[in-house]
Amino acid sequence: MEKRFIFIVMLAMFLAIFAVPKFAVPVDASTANATSTIALASASTAKSQPLKYGVWLPFWNAQDGAQDVSLNLDKLNEVSPFSYEIGTGGKIVDDAKIDNGSWAGWFSAAHALNVKIIPTIAWFDTTPMYNLLSSAKTRQAQEDAIAKLAKTQKFDGIDIDYENKTYAMKPYYSLFIEGLSDRLHAQKETLTCTIMPRSPAVDIWGANPPTPLPYSEDYTVLNKYCDELRVMAYDQGTVDLTMDAEKGSSTLYSPIADPDWVSRVLANMLKSLDPKKVMLGIPTYGYEYQVSWKNGVTTYQEVRSFTYQEAMDRADLVGVTPIRDNADELSYTYQTSTYVSGIPAVLTAYVSSTKPQMLSPITTLPNNATNTMFVSFSDAQAALDKIDLAKKYGLRGVMFFKADGELDPATWDDIQ
Repeated sequence: MEKRFIFIVMLAMFLAIFAVPKFAVPVDASTANATSTIALASASTAKSQPLKYGVWLPFWNAQDGAQDVSLNLDKLNEVSPFSYEIGTGGKIVDDAKIDNGSWAGWFSAAHALNVKIIPTIAWFDTTPMYNLLSSAKTRQAQEDAIAKLAKTQKFDGIDIDYENKTYAMKPYYSLFIEGLSDRLHAQKETLTCTIMPRSPAVDIWGANPPTPLPYSEDYTVLNKYCDELRVMAYDQGTVDLTMDAEKGSSTLYSPIADPDWVSRVLANMLKSLDPKKVMLGIPTYGYEYQVSWKNGVTTYQEVRSFTYQEAMDRADLVGVTPIRDNADELSYTYQTSTYVSGIPAVLTAYVSSTKPQMLSPITTLPNNATNTMFVSFSDAQAALDKIDLAKKYGLRGVMFFKADGELDPATWDDIQ
């Protein structure tokens, strides 16, 4: 305990002297077949094991996040700086400036506490991703570059977070994961794969899902070659038709991660994935929506993302108190005279429903207020719900997205 305290003090001193620069980037969202030989634990039979805890540390709020993590580092098993991206020509871009050595002292102190450093490499550009991965030459060159980065920086492993993949990319992404796994394992480093949540097909497409299902991730390959599988069980919104019908037919409902939805996702995914490799992603943020209702349809237009603190500050500003909603998250509504125009179609959703009720009493209304805003966000209680689910399903652990210095402070008390 004394050793942990000393190193936490060292980390705080390091951050005070060598403050990592802040980065300002937009944070708005645009955020498989099973084999019979795989032995999987079910929710009813999984043995209770101590959970592992980890956080993603975002480069756009690195200083505040690192300070918060430092004070709670003794509770964690792994930290993933959300630090690298794939840029033009497949080049690895160092957003957090790790390669200049400014993080070396922080990483060394973390290692002294047996906390693993597993940076994330993210990529979101579909067409360049397909072009690179579909070519054996460029794909293998990227595998080599990532393995070299891990070895040079003495990382414990690498987290691959390639999103917006297509069905056509599936075989090439599988080859990439296999090749990268071979390279990292040869260096005695781990491969972590961050993957999309997968609801039952009927929940997404209804009674007549497409054939074949357009999944871009082959669970047989991931289960074999990834040492850890991080499920991004968040940004639920209105994607699940079943949950929308059950919970959003008479009230505003666009949660970050309803525990009932997360449970359905896990039950579906664990048919094919080893629970002892799965880390459940837990959100620490939320969204603000511009909402309206007409002719039996509720329209949700995503305006911005909110940290926990930003959501609470907005509630104070407009004079409302967040309530615990039917997704066991915090929500509130308020009215304004400002209409946000130009919201793209990709951030707009339509849900069949009766006219929803306001979630919070409005104490004062501007005389010309006609526009309704809806805020839904995660807090410590919502996070604890997911921790309980991870224990129920016998998972490896949980990962918080994100540790940016603005999550609900009580969330740290959930880690036990």
